[in-house]
Amino acid sequence: MLTHPQFDPVALALGPLKVHWYGLMYLAAFLQFWWLGR
Repeated sequence: MLTHPQFDPVALALGPLKVHWYGLMYLAAFLQFWWLGR
């Protein structure tokens, strides 16, 4: 049977502000396409 990694979906938590991994990936993709398109 395969084991699935258990990781925290929150990459960074500063008080009530939580940054999730998928938000960082959206930001990285946006910056990459912006840089490639200029």
